Amino acid sequence: MTSLPGAGLLGHDVLITTPDGRRLRTMVDGDGDGDTLVVLEAGLGVSGLYWHPVVQLLHNDFRVIAYDRAGIGGSDPAPGRRTLDALARDLHTVIDSVPHRMLILVGHSWGGPIVRVAAAARRDVSALVLVDQTDENDPMFFERVVRLQFAVQAATMVPLARTGLLARLPDPSLHRLPAAVRSAVTEASYRPGAARAAAAETREVTTELSRLRQRPTAFGDLPIRVLSGQQVGRFDRRLRAELTRAHRLTARSHAGGRYVPAYASGHMIPTSEPELIADQVRELAQAG
Repeated sequence: MTSLPGAGLLGHDVLITTPDGRRLRTMVDGDGDGDTLVVLEAGLGVSGLYWHPVVQLLHNDFRVIAYDRAGIGGSDPAPGRRTLDALARDLHTVIDSVPHRMLILVGHSWGGPIVRVAAAARRDVSALVLVDQTDENDPMFFERVVRLQFAVQAATMVPLARTGLLARLPDPSLHRLPAAVRSAVTEASYRPGAARAAAAETREVTTELSRLRQRPTAFGDLPIRVLSGQQVGRFDRRLRAELTRAHRLTARSHAGGRYVPAYASGHMIPTSEPELIADQVRELAQAG
């Protein structure tokens, strides 16, 4: 267990086994009243360790789980395509590893579609928190140039990781994390195996978003909070404007949806405004 990147930084490291025999590394913290389980789903290709600031705000009140998806950090790689259904099946294994009455799923970036697909197949989900999610209502994801960018990323991730360049590329999104956590996220996320897993996920993004757009899920009155970063970078004004519009549309599309602007954040709300995520979780737990 001590060989796991960042072992012990997010509570207890627990290896669970999927139905096909793979091990998934989960990080379980907190007790609360043992009644409410909060599961944190990370963005594409990154270890769940970066949820550290959110876990620190929630672990006194809830049982909280973050984890490494297949091939990343301490989790075994998975065979086959990494479609949303495949990713959701692993998430089901994580959820089912801990008894609970209430279940709140929190998904950041590509984790947003993953938790939505998982929630559509379960009856025990009490609420969803979508954190600057990758959103099929954003037409940008279907533009030819973006498809090309995804293809280039998928093709270059593993070579860059093998040379060590991937780990040395500047990642300002992690600078707010404590040094030990930042180092562990880098170790877990930028090795060749993790890059291979990230590339497999990247290759499916456009196809899977198209499927979600063609077959939208009806969640009834399930409470859904759609958090959306508001900070605009020097070169991403159009990208941010279109993503924000998509998030507003997503919130309006669900009877239980509510749009929540994250005024102090761009994409990395889990590290720049973890208290906003924690506040949404607490409100939803109290309402449930």
